Amino acid sequence: MAEIARTSGASSRIERGELAEVAELGNVLKKLFITLDINQSQYARRIHIDKSTVSRYLSGTRLPTKEFVQRLVSEVEEDRGVPLQREAKEAIHGQWLAALQVCDPAEHTLETLRAELARSKRNAERAHRNVEALHRLLEQKESEAHAAADDLTRLRLDWSAERTAASREQLQLRQECDSLSSSREALLREIEQLKEDLREAERQRAEAEVHRHELRDRVLRLEEELAEREPTGTAGTAARIPLDVFQAQLLRMWKEEEFPEAARDLTEAAWVRPLDEVAALVDWLAIHGDEEKINAFVADVGRLRSIEDVIQFCRRLMLWRGDGSRGILDSLVAAIASRTTERNVVRVYRELRRVGFGNRGYVIGDRVLSALVRRANEPLAVVALLRKVGAEECSPHEVRATAYAVASGSRHSNALFPLLVVIGLINEGMPKLARAGLSELCPRGVYPVMSGQRAARFHALVEGLDEGSRDVLFGFVAGADSGHIAGRIAEALFQHREGEGKLLDRLLDELRDRDALELLFPEISVGRPVASPELRTYVTNRYR
Repeated sequence: MAEIARTSGASSRIERGELAEVAELGNVLKKLFITLDINQSQYARRIHIDKSTVSRYLSGTRLPTKEFVQRLVSEVEEDRGVPLQREAKEAIHGQWLAALQVCDPAEHTLETLRAELARSKRNAERAHRNVEALHRLLEQKESEAHAAADDLTRLRLDWSAERTAASREQLQLRQECDSLSSSREALLREIEQLKEDLREAERQRAEAEVHRHELRDRVLRLEEELAEREPTGTAGTAARIPLDVFQAQLLRMWKEEEFPEAARDLTEAAWVRPLDEVAALVDWLAIHGDEEKINAFVADVGRLRSIEDVIQFCRRLMLWRGDGSRGILDSLVAAIASRTTERNVVRVYRELRRVGFGNRGYVIGDRVLSALVRRANEPLAVVALLRKVGAEECSPHEVRATAYAVASGSRHSNALFPLLVVIGLINEGMPKLARAGLSELCPRGVYPVMSGQRAARFHALVEGLDEGSRDVLFGFVAGADSGHIAGRIAEALFQHREGEGKLLDRLLDELRDRDALELLFPEISVGRPVASPELRTYVTNRYR
């Protein structure tokens, strides 16, 4: 097994779009895997990983996770019944670190710090054990020194009591006393040395603890930075491959018709890669991909990234130019709208209300809001939404799509839905939005070109309102000081009047009461005429 780890780097058959270090690691892991004598699909099921991921790990086209490598080594050891040599394990881990350094230097730094922290922890534990051993030894020596001192004291007492005895016995006692005194002095010197050793050991232990805490703080800070940079659980994904290598792999997969794998890699990239790289991928896909790929990629960014990232990404797309920009933005808007809720709608809208291409009538916040308007099921819900986000404060071009969504109401079974929203806006004190909605709802080109179908539809809507709602609508139109709106509504009611034309007459009476009939006449209106000659004749005959 050590031979496998040593010779794996000899392989030079690296496919286009691969990194040498990753390919070499893949060769080593594949040789390990072959010893299990099972297929990749079976192994993928065993360890609960997608089989295409296992294939990429073993083929050297994707950096495997540390857990995958450790699990494979463990499986091989269990299958063989004996552990791999320590040198082989260290060689495999070293190759994984080398591949990690090429693919993700920041993660490599973190792994290195973690290993250093583990060593520092072991050193601190050894220093602690050394201090404890020295304490025990010092206690033992001090106990021996005390015992020696006691023995020496007793000998001296015995010697003093027996001075009158024979000279030979006195000599023996003196020799014993000298020996005990020498032993005690040696013990005292040893105790002093032990105390010095203990002080040094405690100093080393303190330094080891300080170093361990410093390393731990560095690891925690780096983990926090990496957690902010990318979502958790993304180790070993497409984000671990340098961008140029990843792009080369995409080209190869498309050429070899590995479309599901390429699509999944792009989804992972949209999720975890830095925004700078995501923006670069958008430009790259515009050249090397197609409309479906780039739209799907942008939609994945809108679905999978944090709201903060999505907002930043939208701002970067303001710089986008090209024929396909509308489709790209539509895909992004749909994704953002799908994740916009009552809790975050204010923030999302206010951050994006001025992001887009105002000169082309495309404002991302406006498009998101229009999608939410279409999603609402009740007119009052639309009114509440527009009030909540402060849409009344926006300029007309910032709510153009929203006004159109208010007017369309195509997904609702209630035909009166659009007009009820407008009346709700009027009642809630949002005249600018009400006027914008009416402008979209009323038939355009009233004079000289008249859209009969839209005029008939609008007449039917007004006719379907209750008396109170019609009073609100006509009062607003008469007081809006807009010849275009008054002219469009009056023309629709005029061309589709029945019998005595009661709806038209009620509107005209409201205009008369507010001294606003002149809005229908071209000589005092701005721009082209807003009412047909027939309507102007009808008004003149009615009020002369």
